[in-house]
This record gives sequence, C-alpha cells and structure tokens, in this order.
Amino acid sequence: MLIGLIVYLLYKMFSERNAFASKLEPLEQLMVQLNEDCKNQSLQIHLSDDLKVKMKEVNAALSRNIFELNYQLFEESTPKKEK
Repeated sequence: MLIGLIVYLLYKMFSERNAFASKLEPLEQLMVQLNEDCKNQSLQIHLSDDLKVKMKEVNAALSRNIFELNYQLFEESTPKKEK
C-alpha cells in the first residue's frame, strides 16, 4: 500500500512538473521576445541620437555655407569704391 502511494505521489509530482513547464514555456518565449524588442528599441534610440548629432553638424555646415554664399553675393552685387 505504501509503495503504491509513493508511486502515485511520484507520478503526480512529475505530471505537475510537466504541466508547470508547459505553462512556463510561453512565458519564457514572451520574455525573450520582449528582451529582443527592448534591445531593438535601445538600438533605434542610439541611432536616433547619432542622427540628431549628425543633423546638427550638417545644419551648422550648411548654415555656414549659406552665409558665405550670401556674403559673396553681397560683395559682388555692391559696387566697390575706388580710391
């Protein structure tokens, strides 16, 4: 009788462990997916920050070039005073 009870409890324990593992697997997959999504978003944020820095540099260079062109046009359009 005692051996039968032990066998039954072992069977029950293994079946509960398998049921728990089958419920845990989708949660583990969800955690892996969320982790990958987090990494991707972190990479996108980093790229976005890099893009902001690059855009500021390009904007500054472009503004400088526009100013220089306007200055050249102004110099060419105004008559020079002769001494």
